[in-house]
Amino acid sequence: MHGKHASSFHENISKIRSLIVQAALVPGDRLPSERELAETLSISRASVREALRALSFLGIVETRHGGGTFLCEQDRHRYIEILSEFIVTKQTKATDIVEMLRLLERLAFSEVEPTPERVQALESNLEVDRLFRQQLVFGLKNELFIRIWSEVNRFYEGTDTGDLYTLEERTELLEMWRKVGMPE
Repeated sequence: MHGKHASSFHENISKIRSLIVQAALVPGDRLPSERELAETLSISRASVREALRALSFLGIVETRHGGGTFLCEQDRHRYIEILSEFIVTKQTKATDIVEMLRLLERLAFSEVEPTPERVQALESNLEVDRLFRQQLVFGLKNELFIRIWSEVNRFYEGTDTGDLYTLEERTELLEMWRKVGMPE
């Protein structure tokens, strides 16, 4: 898509999404017909069809042959997976992925309380970088953060650069974290 076409394409998708919100449609509700959408939004039926195809690809709507278009159940975390495919491209440098992953994990270290159970769980995974990092992040109990981390980690694992932290670095991180949790 180029220039003006891409801009109008995105505008048309936004118009349909706004209409869904304004009409207070809920999953399972039927959207107006292509003809009605075209008239209401002042766009061509071909543009409506194109926007509905994009919304269908994203899992926002489902078109049933001869039955109309319906609003789908929304798994908001699914959008993270879709967006990550567009954010991380072939031009994304492996160093950027590494830096992002380290930032996320350091944030996890600052947010997860170092209870004796969590410290012990990290100690038991100290030898394996991926398991150590996973154990830390899963301690957050924040599903959105975990999904974002998982997507960045998936791209990291695709770089085949080995461990993110050396055993020495993991040991240092664990010791610093342990000291944070120790009462004075």
